[in-house]
Amino acid sequence: MGQTITEKIISKKLGKNKYKAGDVVFIEPDIAMLYDWPGFDGMVREININPDKVILNIDHFFIQSNEEQAKVLRNFRLTQRKYNLKYFYDVGRSGIGFQLLAEKGHIRPGLLGVHADPHVSTYGAFGAYMIGVGGDIMSVFMLGKCWIKLPQTLKIEVTGKFQDGVTSRDLFEKILKDLGPDGGLGMVIEYSGPTVSEMSMESRMVLCNSVQYLAAETAIIGSDEKTIEYLKSYGVKNIDVLQSDADAIYAKTVKFDVSKLEPQIVTPPDVFYVKSIKDVEGTELHQAMIGTCASGRIEDLRLAARVLKGKKVHPRVRMFISPITPRIYEQAASEGLISVFTEAGAVLGPASCGFCYGGFGYLLPGENAITTGTLNIPGRMGSIYSNIYMGNPATVAASAIEGKITDPRKYL
Repeated sequence: MGQTITEKIISKKLGKNKYKAGDVVFIEPDIAMLYDWPGFDGMVREININPDKVILNIDHFFIQSNEEQAKVLRNFRLTQRKYNLKYFYDVGRSGIGFQLLAEKGHIRPGLLGVHADPHVSTYGAFGAYMIGVGGDIMSVFMLGKCWIKLPQTLKIEVTGKFQDGVTSRDLFEKILKDLGPDGGLGMVIEYSGPTVSEMSMESRMVLCNSVQYLAAETAIIGSDEKTIEYLKSYGVKNIDVLQSDADAIYAKTVKFDVSKLEPQIVTPPDVFYVKSIKDVEGTELHQAMIGTCASGRIEDLRLAARVLKGKKVHPRVRMFISPITPRIYEQAASEGLISVFTEAGAVLGPASCGFCYGGFGYLLPGENAITTGTLNIPGRMGSIYSNIYMGNPATVAASAIEGKITDPRKYL
């Protein structure tokens, strides 16, 4: 009997052919990651594993604005010095971690990694098994291992060609709308099919980014030549092609055709209220933002620039654009994208999570925002009486121009 990608990765860690879905195992990850957030600084004060497995980065409090935030960063720096951590990415050398670590050569197919944050599933796009373990990250730092339940795999096969202005972000939202908040309960979501094979690595990362909203453990995509070329561009060597066997057994297989897919909008009050853009088009806006771990990559910035080139942001709208890492910022500048954004009237922000969780761009009661962010619960970006809509970068750009939620396809 063949194995899925997940079964191959975990079986190798446990010993050949020892994978049995439903078993609970105490397993040693290859890397343990953490970012700056109150309480997380306390989790790494005692490290009893190989320090070279630990990766810390500063991306939330990139510009510390109060004493509490400054103390979190100070505590991370003290931990780095105490254990002589090789992989600590401080202010000025960091960026949003769920892109940065690929650029720094830490991610490769077959890797098993853990983070407190479930958005680490983003790295499943590289054929790695990456799980958010919450507070159990302390077990990894203290003991070198953590408990996980071996999951079954839900296979999602994707076919068809996207319309211009429709992206893998829209596909994910459609999947969430159709399968519901327990659609991947306890499983790994494995994306496959000709459409996924045609996707860029950036699009694959977006597709894997937020599967916790399906109650899934994580997401994964088989590695291929695109994976190899992308990682090689960041200096990674000895990269393996890793795919599921043709006779692998799946808990379930679901198929999606993107040919007629329209831009999708996540509406208040939370991520489960997904609608086609025609159902919310015309909603007045006060703020627009492109960035976060679900966006801000070069592909996203190019798409937004296509929409914004020669246009102006609506006078009522504050628009923020945050490239995901300094390296992506530099690439965007070299391609002339930054000048497109500034000429349109957008404000360029640092490579930080701040715009997503409300660290920058506070919303007042009654204000509406559209963002490429990851979460839109009340109070996420300011007042609990503001409203957050989410969409792809082209949708955000087009909406910023018109001052209302707008279908981007007419600008492309």
